[in-house]
Amino acid sequence: MLIHKDNEGCVLDNFKLVNRDEIIDFINDHKGLLELIEKSYPLVRKYFPKYSNCLLYSIDPEIVNLEHIMLFINGDEKVYDEDCLRLKELENEIEKLKVSNCNVKPLLLVDI
Repeated sequence: MLIHKDNEGCVLDNFKLVNRDEIIDFINDHKGLLELIEKSYPLVRKYFPKYSNCLLYSIDPEIVNLEHIMLFINGDEKVYDEDCLRLKELENEIEKLKVSNCNVKPLLLVDI
C-alpha cells in the first residue's frame, strides 16, 4: 500500500513527522514498512502510553546507503533506566511481529 502526502486516517497521524516528505518517500520505497509501523504502534502505546512519539527519516553519515526510520519515544529523564528496560521488551516484541516482508525490520529503529 502506498501512502500519499495528504493521507488521512493513516497510522502516521499518531506521530509527529519530523521530515514528512522523506518519511513518506522512504516508506513507499520499502514495501512492508508501513505494515510494520502499523503493527508496532499498539506495542509502543502499550509500553509507553503517556509519552508522545515522533518519526524521523535518517541517513547514517558514516555508512553509505544506510538509511532508516527512527521512532523516538519522548520519555522522562527521571525514569530513564526503567524506560530503557521497557524499551528492550518493546524491541523484542517488535522483532517477533509477523509482517509480510521481514526484511524491513532493520529499517525501523526505536529509541527513547
